[in-house]
Amino acid sequence: MTSHKSTFSFDTWEKNALSELEILQNHVSKALLKYQSNPDKTALGESATRYMGELRTTVTRILKATPAIQQKVDEIADMLHLMAHFSGITFDE
Repeated sequence: MTSHKSTFSFDTWEKNALSELEILQNHVSKALLKYQSNPDKTALGESATRYMGELRTTVTRILKATPAIQQKVDEIADMLHLMAHFSGITFDE
């Protein structure tokens, strides 16, 4: 019974972490779409920098990088690097 309870809480935690990452991914997607309609490199660079900071903060709160979480983080990072490329900025790794 105890292991079932701990599994449930981990599943809930993973779903919450994925939900938080999906919200961030939606913000990044909207910034990319906005750039398509208004190619302002400065605004895109500012958004990319802000969202990379949010991604880094979110990742530090993640207890375990499950495959689903790792995939979501990779997807967001790829989008942010695309934004950086379009805007001409680089991220400090």
